[in-house]
Amino acid sequence: MRMRSGFWIAGLVLAGSLHAQTLVDSDLTYDTVVSSGLSFPIAMAFLDPSDPTRFFVIEKNSGRVKLVQNGAVVSTVLDLPVNYASERGLLGIALHPDFATNGHVYLYYTRSSTGADTSTQSAWLDNRVERYRWNGSALVEPTLIVAFPRDTTQNNGPNHDGGVILFGPDGKLYGVTGDLNRGFLSNPRIEQNTSATAVAGVGGVFRLNPDGSIPPDNPFVSHADPRIRRLWAYGIRNSFGMVFDSLTARLWLTENGPNVYDEINLVGRGFNSGWLKIMGPDSRNATYSENGNQAYDANDLIYLPNAYYADPVFSWLQPIGATSIVFVRSARFDAGVRDEVIVGESNNGRLYRFTMNAARDDFVLTGALADRVADSSTERNLSSFGANWGVVTDLRVGPDGYLYVVSLYANRVYRIRPVNPPAIVSGQARLEGKQGLPLDAPLTLELRQGGNTVQTIATTLDAYGRFSERVASAGAYTVRAKAAGYLSVSLPSVSIASGGFAYLDLRFQTLGDVNGDDVIDDADLLQVLFAFGGGDPQADLNGDGTVDDADLLTVLFNFGAGG
Repeated sequence: MRMRSGFWIAGLVLAGSLHAQTLVDSDLTYDTVVSSGLSFPIAMAFLDPSDPTRFFVIEKNSGRVKLVQNGAVVSTVLDLPVNYASERGLLGIALHPDFATNGHVYLYYTRSSTGADTSTQSAWLDNRVERYRWNGSALVEPTLIVAFPRDTTQNNGPNHDGGVILFGPDGKLYGVTGDLNRGFLSNPRIEQNTSATAVAGVGGVFRLNPDGSIPPDNPFVSHADPRIRRLWAYGIRNSFGMVFDSLTARLWLTENGPNVYDEINLVGRGFNSGWLKIMGPDSRNATYSENGNQAYDANDLIYLPNAYYADPVFSWLQPIGATSIVFVRSARFDAGVRDEVIVGESNNGRLYRFTMNAARDDFVLTGALADRVADSSTERNLSSFGANWGVVTDLRVGPDGYLYVVSLYANRVYRIRPVNPPAIVSGQARLEGKQGLPLDAPLTLELRQGGNTVQTIATTLDAYGRFSERVASAGAYTVRAKAAGYLSVSLPSVSIASGGFAYLDLRFQTLGDVNGDDVIDDADLLQVLFAFGGGDPQADLNGDGTVDDADLLTVLFNFGAGG
């Protein structure tokens, strides 16, 4: 997605010539989930993790949030006054992790200064994130979370607005802003690596508490300017794709270059992506008009305390207009797709697939791609997953475990699935009384019929506490679930159809079963006492890193309980 309006023209051409979608893998197929009632859809969000039939879709140019049910648009639940010039508009949506109880929905949009939708570039107030409450029929009670306002001393777009927002496994709100064409060498700024002191206010990933306050563990929290304190990463030109790998809790981002180098980046705490001076691998010495056609090195960047630079994990020499990125965290798919990366684009209508390495901090790249750059269309297409998908603006794994695709100019939502989908059981486990992330916490599921265990599934939770596993056969089960350290819980009447799915909302409340025998007794008490003062993870019931009085009290408080 380049700075010029030619991107939008290219998108319209793609839409006009859209052929039947294709997938490289013949074991996969697709359905059109929503075929009418949408105009410039850019992102979606499922209301219920157990229900794939109800979701919100946001429209870029109209500022409308629409409710889709069973494939049909049933209502407009909010209509915002947006400035939709170029890349502006209603751009991002995220549901609070406790949406089921608080109904909070977060929206990132470009606010019109006229009170109505407009494409007039000057009629722009700010880019902002607002929080709303879903009351069952409408989004109400707007609350401003953060704003990126007009600055008369700098450029104000209309390009490079970013807009993707999401909640991380840590419960914080992450969002990406483009640079709004700020920070050029003629008007230098920190976030664009062109000044050591002046602040652009945009061009990075921000990290906030759900109420908009700045977390005290942000990397630049000691900086005097709150616009810097809210940043998690900077040096980002623009992005339309951001996601956490839930199997590692690491953040990944697509980034759009000028006339060279789109990127996929692994974004750690304090990441500096290098823009405006560097795009693509540092060693490639990319030159373009924005950096004065001069080659820069990582040593030439502006480093805030705690900042670091790293090369992209992957780049395209000729920009593809990289957009959404997703990890296919679903047992519906076979190895080669399951837990791997899919990336969308705007310039060629393709989807791309990348295989993760064992540590999940890199891609497996061989042959012509071993240098981490697709230098030609031939090399680009080595990663092709499918064609003719139009301008892909969102990729999401749905409650049914299938991959959903939002196509901007096609005005459609698609769903990619196996031709012969396996039955799965998925869900989320909440571990009450545990500190830290649930990543890698053991979980055992026993599927029972008539008092007999038909299948035992041993799995681990991801960073969000989620899991997805295959079921050997369809049927009606009682599911007994056991998380390490907790007494088991049972869910009766769990029905799984052939090729279907069941979603389990597991809440583990009774902690203290150290030895895993589903009874909290003397054996558990002794195990905590023997491990007292150490770091035995089995006896460290609350997960704070030390076996201490808190763990001992937990066992004593729940002593005698059984699952």
